[in-house]
Amino acid sequence: MGEAALVGVTWQKSAACNGYEDCVEVARLANGNVGFRNSRLPDGPMVEFTGAELSAFLSGVVKGEFDWMTS
Repeated sequence: MGEAALVGVTWQKSAACNGYEDCVEVARLANGNVGFRNSRLPDGPMVEFTGAELSAFLSGVVKGEFDWMTS
C-alpha cells in the first residue's frame, strides 16, 4: 500500500500501553484491511492483514495459543 493511501488513517494503541511508546498500533485501511505498526517507528514499515487473517489470529489469542510469547 502506498504512503498516500495512509493519509487520514487513524492509528490506535491499546489502553494497556498506558502512555508507553513501546506498543503496537492498528488502523483500518482504506481498502478494508488492517494495518499494524510499531509505535516507536511511525514512519517505519507497516504489516497489512485481511479481516479473515486478523480474525484467525485473534481467535488464537483468545484461546491462549500465543501466551508463550509474553511469559
